Parts: sequence; C-alpha cells; structure tokens
Amino acid sequence: MFLRTRVALLVSIVLVIALGAVVLLGLQRENLAARPYTAIAITGQDALWREILASQTDELTATVNGIAGDERLQAALIAGDLPRIRTLLFNFASSGANAHVGANSGPGANSVLGANSVLGLDANALEELQIIDRQGRVVATSSLVPEPPRLLDISTVEAVLDGARPAGIRQVGSDQFRVLATSVLSVPSGDRWVIIAAAPTTQPLTHFSTAMGGEAFMLSTRGRLIDGTDLDLWRSLALELPQRTATVTQAELGDHLYAVTAVPMTDLSAGFAGLLVVVQDATASLSAVRMLTRLGLVMAGCVLLLTLAGFYLYLRRSFAPLEQAVDVLDALGRGDTSVRLSGGGNDEIGRIARAVVELRRSLVTLDQTRRQRELQRRRQERFVRRQMEELAGTLEPGAREEVLGDLGRIVAATSTQGEKPGEPADPIAQLIRHDDQLGPLAAVLQQMSGRVVEQHRRLSELVARLREALVRETQLATLQQELAIAHDLQQSVIPDDFPDRPSFSISGFMESAREVGGDFYDFFERADGKLVFVIADVSGKGIPAAFFMAISRTLLKAIALFENDPSVCIRQLNELLAADNDQMMFVTLFFGIFDSTTGHLDYVNAGHGPPVRLGANGTISMLPITDDMAVAIMESVPFTTRSIDLAPGDNLVLYTDGVTEAFNAAGEQYGESRLMEILSQVSLDDAPGALSSAVADDVARFESGCDRSDDITLVVLRYKGLSAAVDRHQRTAQAL
Repeated sequence: MFLRTRVALLVSIVLVIALGAVVLLGLQRENLAARPYTAIAITGQDALWREILASQTDELTATVNGIAGDERLQAALIAGDLPRIRTLLFNFASSGANAHVGANSGPGANSVLGANSVLGLDANALEELQIIDRQGRVVATSSLVPEPPRLLDISTVEAVLDGARPAGIRQVGSDQFRVLATSVLSVPSGDRWVIIAAAPTTQPLTHFSTAMGGEAFMLSTRGRLIDGTDLDLWRSLALELPQRTATVTQAELGDHLYAVTAVPMTDLSAGFAGLLVVVQDATASLSAVRMLTRLGLVMAGCVLLLTLAGFYLYLRRSFAPLEQAVDVLDALGRGDTSVRLSGGGNDEIGRIARAVVELRRSLVTLDQTRRQRELQRRRQERFVRRQMEELAGTLEPGAREEVLGDLGRIVAATSTQGEKPGEPADPIAQLIRHDDQLGPLAAVLQQMSGRVVEQHRRLSELVARLREALVRETQLATLQQELAIAHDLQQSVIPDDFPDRPSFSISGFMESAREVGGDFYDFFERADGKLVFVIADVSGKGIPAAFFMAISRTLLKAIALFENDPSVCIRQLNELLAADNDQMMFVTLFFGIFDSTTGHLDYVNAGHGPPVRLGANGTISMLPITDDMAVAIMESVPFTTRSIDLAPGDNLVLYTDGVTEAFNAAGEQYGESRLMEILSQVSLDDAPGALSSAVADDVARFESGCDRSDDITLVVLRYKGLSAAVDRHQRTAQAL
C-alpha cells in the first residue's frame, strides 16, 4: 500500500470517528432531553391505569361484600350444604351479582345488598366467585371448570382473615389475568371464610385504551401476551420488552410508526404481575424526526466525502516525485545497476540519485569479493566431506545413510548449477550460500554430531520402554485374571430363573458392559408365600460399583426376609449404606413385595426408571414417576410405599438405564419410546425370559456394534392369576 494511501486512510478514519462521535453526542443529548418527558408520560400512564383499576375493584368490592352478607349463603355454609353453596355462587355470578342479591335476598337480608344493587355492575363483568377456607382450600366456586385454579395463595388468605382487603390484578393462570376483590364471610358459629370475586381485565383495559388514544396490551412476567385490544397488531409488531422496567420505545410496521410505552403492573399483594403496554400511532411526528435526522446525516456524509477527495488529490500530487525514486530503488534491488534518475537537484530526489550511484559502486566491489570467496569455499567443502565420511563410518546403516544424504546436499549446494526454479529451498544450501565462512560449516558438523547423540538416546529409551512393557504385560495378565474371577463371583450371586409357579412366573436378565458391573437384580419367595424382588443400578462402573452392589444386595435381602413394608425395608437399607459411604456412591432401585394370591403389589421406587405394565387386554403403560430419592445419598430420608393390583395375564417389565440410554453410531439414544414400541410388538404368550431377551436383542441391534456404555438388566414378572393356579392344580389331580 502506498504511503499516500495510508496517510489518506488514517485521516479518513480519524474524520469518520470524529463525525461519528459528534452524531452520537447529538443523539445522546436528544435522549437526555427527552428523559423528563418520558418520565412524565410513564407516570401519567401508571396513574391513569391505577385510577381505572381502582374504579373496577371498588365495584367488585361492593359486590363481594353484598354476597358475603347473604343469609342464604351463610346458612348453607353452616349446614355444610356444598351443592346449595355452588348453586348460589353460580346464580350470583351468572345473573349479575348485585342485581341478583338485591332481588332475591328476601326479608332479613343484609341492608348492604340493597345498597350494592344500585352500583350497576355489568353482568358480564363478574366472571367467577370462589370461597376459600383458612387452610387455602377451595370450598366452592361458580366456575364450571372441573378443577379451577385457586384465586388466592395461603399467605393472602391469612392476610384477608386478619383484616386486610386486597384488591387488584392477579395472574391466575399461565394465560389469564383477573381483577380480584376479597371479603370475609363469617357465620354466628365463629367460622370464617374468604370470598373472592373475579372479573376479566377486558373492561378496564378497554377504558385505558380509550383514554390513552391507542391500543393497550397486558403481558405476563415472562413477556407473553395475556390480553389486548388489538391482538393482530401486537403479533405483527413482535416486540421484545424488558421485564420489571418502565420503557418508552418505537416500533415500525409497514408505513406506520408507533410509540410504545410499557409500565410494570403490581398485583394485589404488591408484587410484580407483568407489563401494561400502550401502542400509539405516532407516524406523523416520528416520521418528521426521522427525516430531519437522515437529512443531517446525508449532509455530514457529503461534507466528509468532499473533504477526503480533496485531501487525496493533494497527497497524490505531492508524493509523485517520491514514487519515481522508489521505482529506481526497486530496479537496483533486482540487480539492475544500469538505471538512472531523470533529474536531480538539492531536494529529496537529488539526494536519492547520489545515493544510487554510491550503491552501484558498492555492488561492483561486492561481486569481485564474492568470486574470491568462491575458491575458498570449495576448499572448505572438501574438508567437510572428509570429516562427514569418517563420521558416517562409525554409525549403523540407517544413520550412515542420513549422514551421507546430508553430505550429498552440501555438495549439491556448492555446485555452480544452483537451484532449479520452483524447487523448495534446502536449509543447508541456503546456509552455505548466504555465508561462506567456517561458521555455517561448523553448524552442519554440529548437526551431524547431534544425530549420533540422538540415535544413542533413542536406543536407550527403547530399551527402557521394552523393560517397562514387560512389567506392565505381567501386571495386565494378573489384573485380567482377577477381573475374570470377579465376574464369575458376581454372576454367582445373581439368581437363576425362578421356577414357574401356578399363579406367577418371573425371569431376570443381566449383561455387563465390562467384566464387572454395578447393576443387580434379585427375587426370592418368603416363608409367607409372597414374592420379593428388586432391580437396582449402582452409580459408577467397574470393581467399586460391583462391591457396592454386593453389599446392597446382601443387606436388602437380610432386611426383606423379616419386614413386610417396602418403605421400611428401603429406609433401613438407606441408613446402613449412607452411614459409612465415604465414596459418595448411591443406588437407584425398584423394590417390590408381590402377593400372588391376589395380584397385589407393594413397591418403592427410589430414583429408578418407571417399570412398564403390559396389560392382558393389550394396553401398555408406565407406572407413575415418583419423587423418592436414590438410596445411600443421605441419612434420614423418607420413602413411600405405593401399591398396584395386577390383573391375570399382566406383565411388569423392570429395567435399568442401560436399556433406555443406549446409543448408536449416530449418537441417537434408545429412549423410552423405542422400549414401549418393542414391548408392544412382543407376544403376551411368550415366557418372561423370552420377553426380556427380545428387548436385549433389540437394544443390541440398535447399538450396531458400538461400545456399550452401561450394563443392561431386565426383570419380567407375569401374573397368571389364582384361577390359573386352581386350573393347574385340578389338571394335576386328574392326571394322578
């Protein structure tokens, strides 16, 4: 890049930065000037919304106070007549609370009802009435939804019962805001409830939109649109606004420009409820501001371009003599000493011309010196060759060839033919050609000596590695033998297939990813005839997991022989394992006690995957996921006993995460969906062992030869039913 170009570029960058700084300062000044007006607009919008919301909540408060004084509702609460309570609440809500109470209270009604009946509350404004007791439970509601959401939390309920009367906005669902008013409903017996009236936000939002002269919208705490006066406009704008912060911004849609003002809303408990957003069409004013801004930027850009163009032309004319001098120096650099300058003088160009003459004279002298050194270098080359040949004779064949190869390159480098164009430069050749003294030659000899030293070092390292490899090979053989013994011991503690019983059959399958693994299963029949079974997965892999597995299995079997409650068994096991668990290992397990006479199963799922139930009618489902913690993580952890009843012909499939978390070559996970699919395809007439083999074979096909990352363990329990056992007994008796 020419010097004049660099100077022009540098000046251009400085001018652009300066102009940008001026523009940014101007924009910042406009923003600072607009802040007071923005604060006024936000404050006014917030005050207007509070006033409109207060008007709505005052009407609701009067309504809910009137309903709380209705003697029929109080009598129904005293009698505990829930159908009557729901009917009254539904009538209040559906026919317009104030009008209904005023017309039907009858003699003895509270005088407050007559006063409230003149409020004129729109019948559509009251959406739901709900009564909540002191414990936060919904006693009755006017909603037709099967399980409507609770309108107040327990802390707010307690505050209302203590005398507070909160009213305002509240988010009662993921996509619902409601205007709430509360009152206390008391009966002569002293019992007290909280009654809540809920109205939609449409009416206050519409009034607010009309007062602001724009479209109003309500957003949740996560920025989702809950309600608005023009939903299509909001979707088209697709705005992203910061939460919990009042903001004023602009948005563009087609040919229209909109002023967007967002104010945080507070709920009835003074917490953050969401954003109240007003979108006003300000196309005229904002377009004029944008036009003035663009005009100023265009004018500044034009001034900048004209300034830079004039500066560049000035530099080009000023640097023209210097460029001629640079061209002459470039020719001298290529070895052309015949060049001359076309002018001279006392200026910079004249001084460069005199320097070129001196340079040419020096180049001629240097050429003569080079020829003399050429003869001296040839003598040095012969000496170097003899030294290297003697050195090569003391090396082994491979090293000798390397030394002779270096010698050949030195000879080639000193030849008069030189390098061919396009061939890569040889480092030794470059070293000799650029310096004809003894230094480069000594460096080459040192390189050759280094080869000898390196060869000796490699031989010494090779001998040491061979010795170390022999020791490790012996240790590896011993370790493999010990792992094989550990594998046989681990397989010996896993029970064989359980003999079929008249009313049930059970089978287990386990395949370790390594020689020893952390999965295990067990099943046995107690003296009372009940079947005890377990499937578990120990954290970690290898020998530590195998030892922890053996300890867990032994302790659990010893406890289960004398304890009938699965939760008590697992709690005792957890206390024993967590007490001295320095390695912080844990076990996930599914433990069950099965009564084959009734098909009843009590079980505990401690952090394990949910088993799959294959119904005799062809249905397939997973048992509910529980929140019990894995065993041995910490002491004093509660566990919950859950129960199911198996129907005759049902199968229960238990598995470890080695099945669902198997991966194929593409990195895909086997997953629960594939497990459910293969189980839906098996025949319910197959034996439990055949069913678990079908799942294991499908997992192996899915992995397609990839290294297995975890153990695969399956247990299948089939309940045949008591009738099957009786039929089998009768057939045996007839055969005898």
